[in-house]
Amino acid sequence: MFTRSLPMHGLGGMEVVAWDVAQALSSLGSEVNIITTKTKEFKGLHKIDGINVFFIDNVKSGKYSRNWWKESKRVFDEFYSKHCNVVFSVSSGAYGIIDYKKEYPNVSFHIQVHGSAWGEFVSKIKSRTIKGFLTSPKNIWWMLKDFKRYNEFHTVIAIGEQVQSDLIRKPYSYFLDKEKLHLIKNGIDSNLFSSMQKNINIKEKLNIDKNKKIILTACRLHPQKGVANSINAIDLIRERDDFVLVVVGDGPDLNRLKLLVKEKKLEDKVFFLGALKRSELAEVEAESDLFLFLTDRIEGLPLNVLEAASVGLPIILSKQVKLFMSNNITLVNSRDFKTIAKEIQRILDLPSESKKRYLPDEYTLQYTGKKYQDLLDSIKTNGEQN
Repeated sequence: MFTRSLPMHGLGGMEVVAWDVAQALSSLGSEVNIITTKTKEFKGLHKIDGINVFFIDNVKSGKYSRNWWKESKRVFDEFYSKHCNVVFSVSSGAYGIIDYKKEYPNVSFHIQVHGSAWGEFVSKIKSRTIKGFLTSPKNIWWMLKDFKRYNEFHTVIAIGEQVQSDLIRKPYSYFLDKEKLHLIKNGIDSNLFSSMQKNINIKEKLNIDKNKKIILTACRLHPQKGVANSINAIDLIRERDDFVLVVVGDGPDLNRLKLLVKEKKLEDKVFFLGALKRSELAEVEAESDLFLFLTDRIEGLPLNVLEAASVGLPIILSKQVKLFMSNNITLVNSRDFKTIAKEIQRILDLPSESKKRYLPDEYTLQYTGKKYQDLLDSIKTNGEQN
């Protein structure tokens, strides 16, 4: 497996999915080796939870770079190529060796796609921010690289219906062989994310009245992720004293969000917990009453909403996020704060009852792990290595 980052680098969706897939394949009997970039803690070869991880030292941590693609190929050739059957590229991780595919006739190549460069481009244009406009040409550059590389892989795996939809439409349909495209939806650990995970009392820890309900949002704190939308929505129901908004995550938008809370005088209603371990996040979710994810982006298949559904939380979600249908999920325009506030109040006014998981099995790690194993085995069995 080639990936620029893992949860050891930081808890993003791509990192979590990569590690979960690696662990799932390992538990099903595959020998999994991962090549990634260094972290402050890890350099060189380490065995973590039974998986060999090679952290390349002389490359930028968590970043794609010319040196990453060069060094990742060198490490692969030196340590893994002779006994490798499958190369699994997390996003563009294996672009350093795909051009040399003919050097490895007994290896099948697979790429896991978390989002499309075109989708990112559209999201940035819709953001109407200076930074969005200035950085959007980079997405066009990546799209051109993807056009060239995707068909070199034996399979192209979309992690959600939104990603699949992007890849079967123009402009990708001009370049991508549809026969190579497979859908394996993101899956989460439904045993970890459960309403039974109540080892901490988050209300006591934050000095929150035990009778108040917790509205939770958890994501990377980036302007496009829409945490400001959540703050603007609860500002419209500030007169209520029966709830708080808890924000989990870290990122470049943190200071702006804290300033927004201060400007609106919501310090007694909004709490920032920072980045948490997944086990800690699971415990916070088990104590929560409502999950908000008002992203402005075109998302692939965000793990945070799957985790909330696994716990049994009602969800208010941006309507452009493609997910399974449920009476527990309310789709909204992420900038329609009046409607969002109305829906928040409706859910807060519901009588409290025990949370029950409503996440379909196809979104669990046990299910997706088996799907990956079956796909990789079928390619090896059928000899589709051309």
